[in-house]
Amino acid sequence: MLNITTVHSVFQKEELFESIAKQYDIGTPLKSRFVSNGLNDTYEVVTNNGTFVLRIYKHLWRNEAEIRFELELLDELFRLGSPVSRPLSRNDGELITQLNAPEGIRYAVLFTFAEGKGKVDMETSRSYGRAAAQLHHAMDQIVPRHTRFELDVHHLLDEPLQTLLPFLQHRPSDAKQLQEIASRLKTKLTSASIVASDWGICHGDLHGWNVFHTEDGSLTHFDFDCCGIGWRSYDISVFLWNLAQEKQEEGFEDERWDAFLKAYLEERPLNEHDLAMIPAFVAIRQIWLIGLHTGRSAVWGAWQDDGYFDWKLKFLFAWVEKHQL
Repeated sequence: MLNITTVHSVFQKEELFESIAKQYDIGTPLKSRFVSNGLNDTYEVVTNNGTFVLRIYKHLWRNEAEIRFELELLDELFRLGSPVSRPLSRNDGELITQLNAPEGIRYAVLFTFAEGKGKVDMETSRSYGRAAAQLHHAMDQIVPRHTRFELDVHHLLDEPLQTLLPFLQHRPSDAKQLQEIASRLKTKLTSASIVASDWGICHGDLHGWNVFHTEDGSLTHFDFDCCGIGWRSYDISVFLWNLAQEKQEEGFEDERWDAFLKAYLEERPLNEHDLAMIPAFVAIRQIWLIGLHTGRSAVWGAWQDDGYFDWKLKFLFAWVEKHQL
C-alpha cells in the first residue's frame, strides 16, 4: 500500500451538511448541492427556513487572518446598508468552522443566499456601475482589523509570472513577449503608486457575474474571496476585461462598459490618471488570470495546453497592441 499526500479532498456532502447545520440556527436540513469546485468548494444548502451557501476554503488558499478580513468586511458592509451576501454566526457566535481534511485544516463559512440571477445587459450594467461606486464609498468607511494581501505589483504581476512562465518553456517567443509586456506594465504600476490614486479596499472580482439581479431592480454582491487593498481603477477594470474577452473578435468595444463606467463616475468620480490606467489594468488582469490558472493546476488539473495559451495570449497581445501598452 502506498501513502501519497492528498492535495485536495471533497467531503461527503450529506454528512457535511448534517454536521454543519447543527452548528447554526438555520432550521431542519432538507437537501444540499455541491455547486462548484472553484477557488473554493461551494455548496447550496436548503433547510425548512430557506437557502444558504456554504463555502469551504481550500487548504493553504487563504489563511485564517485573510478569511477574517473578508468576513469582517462583509459584516461592516451589511451594517452600512450595502446589499451583500454576508457570513452567518454559529450558535456560539463564531463565523468560522475548522474542518480536519486529509490535506490539512480547512475553513468553512456559511453565507446568506443571494436572490436573483446573473445578467449582464445595458440595464444591469448601469445598475452595477452605480452599485460598484457605492460599494467603494462604503469600503472607505471601514478600517480593517485583520491583515490581507494587497492588489499591488507583486500580487497582480510578480506572483502570476512566477507560476505561468514555466508553462511557456516550449513557447520561448511568447514567453519573451509576455515578459516584455509585463515589464512595461510594472513601470506603469510604479507610476500609479506615485501619483495620487483612488486606493482602498476592493472587491477584486467585479466582472459582472459575482452579483445577482432581481426583477424589481435590486441586486446582491457576493464572492469577495479576491478582495484586498488596491487600486479602485483596477477593481472596475475587471468588468471591462470580462466584456472585452467576449468581444475580442469584434474589436473589444462594448456599450455595456460605457453604461457601467458612466454610472460609476456619476456616483464616484475618478481622476484622469486612474481612468487612463484602466486599459493597462485589463492587460494586468489577463496575466493575473493565466497565473491563477497555472498556479492552481495541481488542484484543478493541468488543462493549460497550447490551445489555452493560444486563446489567452491572443487576447493579451491584441489588447496591448490596440492600446499601445
